Amino acid sequence: MDKKVMFVSTLVLVLLMSIMGVSNASAEGFTIKVQGTGDVRVSPTKVQMWIGAQTDGDTAEIALAQSNETIQALIAVFSQFAPPEVIKTSEFNMYRRESWDEATRQLIPEGFTIRHVFEVQVLDLTKVAEFLDQATAAGANIIYGLQYGVQDYLTPKEEAFKRAMEDAWWKAGLLAAANDSTNLVLESVEETYSYGPEYGAEGISAVTELADVFMPGQLKVSVTVNATFRYE
Repeated sequence: MDKKVMFVSTLVLVLLMSIMGVSNASAEGFTIKVQGTGDVRVSPTKVQMWIGAQTDGDTAEIALAQSNETIQALIAVFSQFAPPEVIKTSEFNMYRRESWDEATRQLIPEGFTIRHVFEVQVLDLTKVAEFLDQATAAGANIIYGLQYGVQDYLTPKEEAFKRAMEDAWWKAGLLAAANDSTNLVLESVEETYSYGPEYGAEGISAVTELADVFMPGQLKVSVTVNATFRYE
């Protein structure tokens, strides 16, 4: 009898502890984890490109002299379209050219080559085509990486963060309401993605009427956050 009483008492104690645990969990509430995304469309305010010249010469001295002459002409063009703080050298390289001679089974020197490339930003988008024409006429034979961006990147990114958090609160509110609760508290949030500007085709209509602007359309700045909420 004593063993039966002890067994029943233990079972009752376990049940009481389980009920108390459920009550405490209910009192603390539940967590909701959502992902919020914010997108902002902005018009480009700058174009960035890499532009320069490759010069060949029979000797290093000749190659350097020819390179300096071309670079001075390019800098004069750059200065007409871009402020000095957005013009910088991104590559300068001199090397000896060689070719393999099958008859002698050795490398034969053929002279020297200099590559001098600048990173340039043009802030007047209506002048991009004119800039490229003048730079090419001045001797530029290296042009690549033309891409559009915005000078003030922080302002659209700040707005994208706000929209991402609004999206997170909205989603969490829907889930809380579906569980008969509206008392939400933000527990934690972390940024998972932040990218931009990239092309946003949805905004291309904003610039199609500007026939003198050499650009493809609006840009998109995006931010994604993971947020954890608690509701009771």
